[in-house]
Amino acid sequence: MNFVDVTWLDFAGKLLIVGFFVIAGLCNLTRDRIKDHIDRLGGFGVPLPAAAFWFGMVLQFTGCALVLAGWHADIGVWFLIVFTVVANAIFHRFWTVSDPARRNTLRLMLLNGTAILGGLLLLYQNVR
Repeated sequence: MNFVDVTWLDFAGKLLIVGFFVIAGLCNLTRDRIKDHIDRLGGFGVPLPAAAFWFGMVLQFTGCALVLAGWHADIGVWFLIVFTVVANAIFHRFWTVSDPARRNTLRLMLLNGTAILGGLLLLYQNVR
């Protein structure tokens, strides 16, 4: 994306999407959240859950940095797409939950992830 050709809407959209990932990622880096995520990954049967967690964090923050820097931003967007798809597939399996309130919350979270994917695809269109 050439900064001369960027509209304020493009710029705001990019900042909002990347800002979401940065804030969510930072919130997940507390000692308790790290342990919770690793335990949940293990509970879902993910092999090497600690390595999977840290790989996801690297993917998330590297994707954000590439997009913000405008250096290989298309690859950065794909990092965020892969992160979002995998995280949603692992953590938001609403159909496996019997409690109606928790099931609905997970369904909404999966739908939010789907909407974020839509925003990432639009961002990809603008950075390639």
